[in-house]
Amino acid sequence: MATLFGSQFDRLEGDAGTSAYYTEVMNGRISHHRGVVVQSAGSVVLAEFEDAADAVNCAIDVQERFAQYNKLHLDKGMIEAKIGIHFGEMLFSEGKLEGVGVNTTTALLSIVPVNKIYITREVFARVRMLLPLKLENVGKKNIGSLPEPREILSVGWEAVTGNLEASLKKLREDDLQRATSISSKLGFVASTRAIVIFLFLIFLIILIKILKWL
Repeated sequence: MATLFGSQFDRLEGDAGTSAYYTEVMNGRISHHRGVVVQSAGSVVLAEFEDAADAVNCAIDVQERFAQYNKLHLDKGMIEAKIGIHFGEMLFSEGKLEGVGVNTTTALLSIVPVNKIYITREVFARVRMLLPLKLENVGKKNIGSLPEPREILSVGWEAVTGNLEASLKKLREDDLQRATSISSKLGFVASTRAIVIFLFLIFLIILIKILKWL
């Protein structure tokens, strides 16, 4: 049993650099999040993760990078991918991937909208206490040739990254206000000390002169 991560690009437009970037992101981020690519055929990439949280974090990371790429390269093309994650059985037989888990993950990609991340209930049960996710219940869906519908949830990765950016911005603003407040206080204290020292030096000079007269 393993967490199976499936990705499929729905639209990959642009020059060779766009295609190269897609491949670089998929291979690089899957490896970064401790996953292993087990199959890459055409537009579909399948990867295995021991930890379901790593698979979901990888999916969010990938979609966020594609979104940023699309914003910065409007003149070069678009990358639109869909990602499905399921926890199930994976077997290697005569060099081929088999198992209910593999079939479910592959079939899941057929119902995922572009730029979205869908996870099954099996994955949700393994990450709900570990990741602060915003999820939308898509409901029970018939996936491929499975005999029973599966409960599917959509990961609101846009809200995750948006909230993170907002939190970082607020943190920077709070830090700036705190730094300004501290520096102003330190400035006041420094000027107060300077005045005290200056008056004390004047007092010493006067005292020395008085002692000389005596």
